[in-house]
Amino acid sequence: MKNISKILSYTILLILSGFLLSGCKPSEETVSKYNQVVSDADMLIEGKEYSSAMEKLSDATELIPQRYDAYERMVDILLLKNRLDDAKKLVDESANKLGEDDRAKLYIAVGRAFYDNREYSKALACFELAKGTLESGNSVNLEIAKVYLQKGNIEGAKSILKGNFEDELNSEAKLLYSYVLSTTNTQQALEVVKAIQPSEQWNDIYLKWEAVLSSLNEDELFNSAKLAQAYIDGGYPYLAISVLEPKKGEMQEYIDGMYLLGKAYYESGKYQESIDTLAGVTTLSNLNQYLYWTIARSYYLLDDINNATSYYDSAVSYAGDSADVKVYQEYLDLLMDNNQTTKAEEILRKAEKIFTDPWVDIYYIKLSYLTKQNEKSVYYSNRIQYEELEGNYKRDYLYWKTKISIENSQIDEAKRTLDVYWNLDKYDPRYNLLMGQLRFQEGILDEARSYSKKAIEYDTERLVTDEAQKLLARID
Repeated sequence: MKNISKILSYTILLILSGFLLSGCKPSEETVSKYNQVVSDADMLIEGKEYSSAMEKLSDATELIPQRYDAYERMVDILLLKNRLDDAKKLVDESANKLGEDDRAKLYIAVGRAFYDNREYSKALACFELAKGTLESGNSVNLEIAKVYLQKGNIEGAKSILKGNFEDELNSEAKLLYSYVLSTTNTQQALEVVKAIQPSEQWNDIYLKWEAVLSSLNEDELFNSAKLAQAYIDGGYPYLAISVLEPKKGEMQEYIDGMYLLGKAYYESGKYQESIDTLAGVTTLSNLNQYLYWTIARSYYLLDDINNATSYYDSAVSYAGDSADVKVYQEYLDLLMDNNQTTKAEEILRKAEKIFTDPWVDIYYIKLSYLTKQNEKSVYYSNRIQYEELEGNYKRDYLYWKTKISIENSQIDEAKRTLDVYWNLDKYDPRYNLLMGQLRFQEGILDEARSYSKKAIEYDTERLVTDEAQKLLARID
């Protein structure tokens, strides 16, 4: 009798379990509808209609909350739009819906985005949330070690990196382990590198790093500078600080070392320390250009525009004919953004004596627009052969040419230029802003509104979002 009771109890339990499980499993109709909604969202994503895609994907998560692919797409869109905090919030809110492994994958994706954005504390928080799942494995441990290196927790990184990693992760992990060892023991670092057969992706980096370690000699300052350069090039400036900072007193006459320390401070976000290290350091070599450039950038990021301008000017002056084009472009952007047009024209005069690239004429067009010198803008536009332009120069040229045409009410000319722009890239947010401005000037408000919204939608770098929002406010 007892056995029969047990059997009945087990049978009832199995029936109830089956019933509950079948109740949790979505029907074929629901699955089919879910797949269609996600497919529709994919089409919208392909057309860069991200807001509409997000609405579709949100609907999909309501249909089958435990499915990963809709959440993955939503996170990807938010990361693309640089809405990293919103992406993390979305993953947080999926806690009662997605499985641990799926959430771990999303946390790792968001953490990597924070890492690339140099928001290391937020990256670490995401990686910590992903720890302990089967899916994350050693991958998340490697990400945590990389964050530790960026935050100066070298011992914490070392304890992780000395462990065992899967083949696809081992090459990077052991390279970083060798970096860490080299801060105190270059021979051990060399032994680690030689013991690894790196994957093809990492082979060249291993060869370069091994060459650095093999080139070291008895000169400690030379060695420290050599290692620091490799760390900075590898993207780990805190390691450079760890080997150079203790020798700062000895390096006052060793300009290369002082420059690398200042650069490492800059790359680590320690802008005042960078300035304090590099200010007053001079050399007869072309290194002066880079010394002053680093100081200028540091002042700019500290919102000290006057000092930034002064040091950019020094960088340009010391560079002479061997100037880096980016120094000039950064300096000109700074001057024009702060309406220092007279100085900008002076710097452009210097630039055109050194550079033959069309970017100089494009900057002249922008300057002519800012100073409302229409004849000059036409002159410099005519100097440019559109067919000879490459890459973003084409977009920059078409943007300024169209913008000036619209400002001057040259509607037909603006339309001709925009036709060329559409063929080049109809998803460029600047193209859509210009179309919105043109339609607004023509009084076609529905199209002006539509193009303004598209400009915001496609603007993943916030190039024109503020301007597009102002135009929308005027329309509505």
